[in-house]
This record gives sequence, structure tokens and C-alpha cells, in this order.
Amino acid sequence: MARVPLTEQDRRRRQVVVLGVAVAVLVVLTAGLLVRATTATGERERAETARDAALSRALMAESASLAVTDPRTARLLAVAAARIVPPSPWTRAAVRAAAARPELAVLRGFPSDVDAVTFSPDGAYVAASGRDDLLRVWDARSLAPVSWPIPGDDGASGTALAYRPDGRELAVADTWGRVHFFDTATRARRIGGETRKSSRSWAAYRPDGTLLATTRTRLEESRLWDPAAAAPVAALRTLEGTPGPVAFSPDGTLLAVAYFGGPVRLFDAASGLLTGDPLRPAAGEAADGAAGGAAGGAADGAAALAFSPDGRLLAASTGGAQAQLWDVATRRPAARPLTGHAAPVTAVAFSPDGAILATASGDRTVRLWDAATGAPLGDPLTGHIGAVTAVAFSPDGATLASASADATVRLWRLPRARARLLTLPGPAPADRPVSGPGARAVLSADGTRLVVQPYDATRPGPGRLWSWNTGSVRSWDAPGRPLPGGLLAIRKDTPVDALALSRDGRTLAASGLDDPAHGRDVTIRGGPAGAPPVKGRPLAFSPDGRLLATAVSGSEARVWTLDGSVPGRTLAGEGEPVVAAFSADGALLAVGTPAGPVLVWDVATGRRRAELTGHTGVVTALAFAPSAPPTLVSGGADRTVRVWDVGTGRGLLLAGHAGPVDAVAFTPDGTVLATGGADRTVRLWDVPTGRPLGPPLAGHRGAVAALAFAPDGRALLAAATDRADVRGDSYALWRWDTAALAADPVTTACAQAARTLTPAEWSARAPGRPYRRDLCP
Repeated sequence: MARVPLTEQDRRRRQVVVLGVAVAVLVVLTAGLLVRATTATGERERAETARDAALSRALMAESASLAVTDPRTARLLAVAAARIVPPSPWTRAAVRAAAARPELAVLRGFPSDVDAVTFSPDGAYVAASGRDDLLRVWDARSLAPVSWPIPGDDGASGTALAYRPDGRELAVADTWGRVHFFDTATRARRIGGETRKSSRSWAAYRPDGTLLATTRTRLEESRLWDPAAAAPVAALRTLEGTPGPVAFSPDGTLLAVAYFGGPVRLFDAASGLLTGDPLRPAAGEAADGAAGGAAGGAADGAAALAFSPDGRLLAASTGGAQAQLWDVATRRPAARPLTGHAAPVTAVAFSPDGAILATASGDRTVRLWDAATGAPLGDPLTGHIGAVTAVAFSPDGATLASASADATVRLWRLPRARARLLTLPGPAPADRPVSGPGARAVLSADGTRLVVQPYDATRPGPGRLWSWNTGSVRSWDAPGRPLPGGLLAIRKDTPVDALALSRDGRTLAASGLDDPAHGRDVTIRGGPAGAPPVKGRPLAFSPDGRLLATAVSGSEARVWTLDGSVPGRTLAGEGEPVVAAFSADGALLAVGTPAGPVLVWDVATGRRRAELTGHTGVVTALAFAPSAPPTLVSGGADRTVRVWDVGTGRGLLLAGHAGPVDAVAFTPDGTVLATGGADRTVRLWDVPTGRPLGPPLAGHRGAVAALAFAPDGRALLAAATDRADVRGDSYALWRWDTAALAADPVTTACAQAARTLTPAEWSARAPGRPYRRDLCP
């Protein structure tokens, strides 16, 4: 059949069809390629995300493992773990936990034992001396070694060093019996003394810098030196045996010398004559000293000595595992011997404010003590793998340095606190606070006011309260002065039974045992005018101060509107309410019960929102986090703390307290929780993860009854029923420095590490990845 020729129109139509098919095929192919490329990109991004997450977890694990041996690197690895993945509660907690640890740095470089360590008077440098190395110096801020020209031609080892109080001179005593006097500005050296082999020396400047006292083993005398002439000017001798550590009193009038296995003797610094009777160790220490002497005692330098900054106390040990505090004026023990070390005490040092005493020991630990009472402050500092030979505080008291036979110097971050007795001007009134059952203390949530109930509830008496304004910064800068406060008369004949304080500290509710048959009457101080009568035992104010929750009778709680605008609402519970807390918006009320459950109600409707179970005993403390969604913390007599998600009812268990938990408080941003109680400690926790942040804050000599953070989160107030055995006062208020918690944790960790990861450290842990120069700002 003959082919019909195509017309021009048909040819054009066929070309359009072919072109359309080609375009369609091209579109399909392009789309396929795009899908494949997109899929590949997504898979690559997911793989990179998974790889970053795995690396972050590995870095956090390594950070935890290096916390003791290399705390600076541990902090930097936690920072790196947080930098390489999107922000999360876990990475933030890892950095915060690393920054909260007491270990700051390990300074290495000595070939053998380090015998002495000190800070320069301005805190700019850390200096140490030891066997086979006369002197090493580090910049205290950057922790970088400072070049110091030390001739090494005679093989002398340094065993003692001391800065002149004005910082212009550094004296180092060596094992040849000489003293090296360095000008700290020019680093020029003058040497004095004869060459006579010795194994250990001690040195101390007189506060005015005019004399240097030294002692050394194998020479049964102490020497006084004229630093200007670099020559000894006097020798002090006794029949006590081998002298050890020396110390001048802060006013420069006395020189104390500790004798191995013997007493401490005091010399008149001007005349060189002995003054007063010997200060002899307690019987228990003498026995320990004998054991220590058998093991090496004097040869190992197991003796310690230090005056308190005000000169009132002398701390010493002469060979035993105990340290003794003496009252310098009376020459009598100021406290019971400090026991806890398992080997002879080798060094002691007071903090610059005189509040803390540090002791070092051959048991490889450092212990901290309350210098006023001799009470231990927390657990010992551990990490050294050899005997600790020396300790020294930085001038600001924030850092402690320890030297050791393990050839290292360690730096420790110390929790900083000030404690103030709660007393009123004039003679102590007859109804001063007393500790015991029924004693209560409440802090306003903003930390500006503390109110305490002064009576044991089992004893009759007028119902009065003590009230203090705690928010004044000046009150913390006036040591020795009482916090401003006064007495509040609440009841005529019966003690106060319960009390509650509004968030701003302006409104107080208190009840007494007036008429149990008709319910307890509540006295409102500072509330709105014309407030309706309130019944019950006060439990908690709402954040705005308009509502007050009370326990009325049996198992009921009642919410009262103090301005009378809305009738109160009764909430039926399960057991008499013990404690209560309103949520940050006032919409929820949580109530703790004797049997353990925590009941949560909607305040507006009275509907029960949750029943939170987990505690095995009475619930003793409650607080809502300031942020949403509603998070509630509860403390119990079962020694546990639980953090609840009120919406889901799920809880996070926090364990560590050794007694009932009586106080809880959140930081203003709700990310850190403080808990305290009968074990006399305060513990800090990361709220999202439940990780503990640093060691417990210790030193309170009684149960911690109330806690509150300052509005900026930089301070934590803790009211404790302590010091009763010292002054007869039941309460003291502690102000803990929590500025590091309020700051950005990455910034804090980087500042503590004082460096960043090197390219070599980075590539060893993240091979093939570009070096992160932004790890630390």
C-alpha cells in the first residue's frame, strides 16, 4: 500500500509529540536523580548525626573517667561533647557536673616527691619545691609553667618555701641546709647558710618580713634569718628534740615550733625566749605518733603547724593521725582532737577568713574542718596516690593546693560559704530559739526573710517568733554582727504550732493550739486589710500571696482567699496534710501526706489532678519548679528525693541523703535543685537528668531546716539548727556561693580549665574531623 505523504502540519504535530515524550522522559530521569540525591543526602545527614551523637557519648564517658586524674581535660571533653551535637539536657548536665567537681587541675613536672607548696600573696602564682627540683612556679590563672632561672649545678632539692608577705621575695630552703632568697621581680638569687646535709626543712616569714624562721631535720635547733643579709642571726634551742614546722603569729610576737613526737613550743619572737608551758598532743595523738614514728615519723616529716589568721587559734600535729586546735590565749585545747585520718597528719592550713582548716595526711587524703567547732566539712579530698605533704589556700580562699609524694601538685575548687549566727542585739532573751522536736524555720522563696519558731512544741510558753531580714548584702559583709531582726508576738499563752511565709517574705501566717475542738485560729501578719478569719495549720502561700493553704481537720486541706473575693475551697485528702506547695502560676496545689502519696489538686475546680506514689514514709518537703510544664519535687523521711512530671505522674528518684529530707528549693531557672535535711548536708542536682552536681555542701552542725536561692541564683541560703553547743543559739544561716551554677556551664568549665583542647588532643578523639577552634571562647 502506497505511503501517504505527510503534510507539513502532520510533521509539526509529530515533532511536538516526540519532543513532549523526550521532555517527559527527561523530567522523570531528573526527578529520579533528584530523589536519589535527596535520599543520599538525607542518609548522609542521618549518618553524620548518628556519628556525632556516638562521639558525644564517648566524650562524655571519657570526661567522667578523667575527672580525678586529669580534671582540666575532663572539663574540656565535656564541653566538646556539648559542642558537636544540638543542645540537650544530657550534654548540659555533663558540662555542669564536670564544672562542679572539686578537682581543678593536676600540676606535674617534678621528678620525685613534692614537699612544699604555696601561693604568692597576690594569688598570681603557685610555687612548689621538692626532691631533685629546687623550685617550680605556675601562673595561677593559666596554670602554665613560669620560667624561673634555677642553676642546677649542685643537685640541691627544695623542701620548704615561703613568700615574704609583701610578695617581693621568695625563700626556698634546700636539702644542703641553705636558704635561697629570690627577688620575685628580677628573679635574682642570693644564697645564705652553710652546707650541711638534711632531709627536710620548714620556713616561715614574720608578717613584717624582717625575719625568716627555719628548721631542718638532723639539726636540733630553729634558726632566725635576716633576709636582707641572707644570713642566720639567732638559733633557738630546747630539750624537746627535733624541731619540725614553724609559724609566726599574725601579729609577729610569737614563733611556734612543733617537735616530732613531742609538744609545740612558743617563743617570744623579739627575744627568742620560750614563753608559756608546752602544748602537748592529746593522749590519742601521742599513741598515734608513736606508731607513726615507728614507720618513719620524723624522717617522713609527719608534723604540722599553723596559726589562724586572727591569731586566736593554733592548729598542730606532732606525729599522730590527729590534729589539735589550741586557744593561744589560754594555751588550752579549743576543740576535741580532729580525728579521721588513717595516717600521721603532715600539714595544716587555715583559709584566709579563718573559717576552714585543711589537714593533709600520709593516708593520701586532704580533710576540711570547721575551725570554730572542729566539725568535719564533707568527705575527704581524694586523688593523690602518695602521701600528701603540704596544703595551702589561695588568698581569696576559693582554691586549695596540695603537694604529694606522688610528684604532683593538685588544685581543688572549694565550696564557699559564710555562716552567721542568728542573734538579737542585747542579752539573749529567755525564749531564744532551741532545737528539738517542733522547732521550725521557714525562708521566703526569694531568700529575703527567715522566720523561726523558738519553742519545743512539747513545752508551754508564749507564742513568739524570731524574724530576720536576710536579703541585705551589707549584713553579710559585717562579720561578728547579728543579722537585723526582731521578735514577733503571735500567741499569749501557747507556743506557735505552724507557720508559713509568702514568697516575698512580707506576709506571715502562724497558728497555735488555741482550741482544737473548733480548729486552730491563724494569725496573719502583713496580709491584706480586712482578711476573713482563717482556720487550720498554715502550709503554704500561693506565689502572688493571695491564697493560703491550711490543714484544717482530719485529712482535709483548705485554700483560703485572703482578700475575701472568693470563698475558700476544701480539698479532701488521704491523711492529715503535712506540707504543701503551690505551682508557679498558682493553679495547682500539691500536698504531702504521712503515708507517702503526694496529692495534686486543681485550685480553681478542686479536681484532683494526680496522686504521686513512691515515698515509703511521710513526705517532709515540697516545691514546684518555676518553669512549665509543672515539675514537682518531694523530699521524704525515707531519705529520698523524687522529681515528678505532674502531667504523666512519672518520677525521678534522687538518692544520697543519710537522713530525712526536710528542705528543697529550685534555682530561678528551675534547672538546679538544692535538697537538705537531717544529715546536715545540702546536695545540688541537675533537674532534667537527676545528676548530682559536685560534693555535698557540708559544715552545718544541725539539720538543714530551710533552703532558698537568691533571685539571681548566685547564692543559696540554708537555715540550720546548729551551733547550739557553741553559743546556745539554735539557728545559724549559711550563704553558699552558687554563682558558678547561675553562669553558663560551658563558660565556667572553660574558665576553670584555662585552656582549650589542642589539635593533637582533638584529632586523637575525633580523627578526620576538622579541628574545632570554637570549643572554648
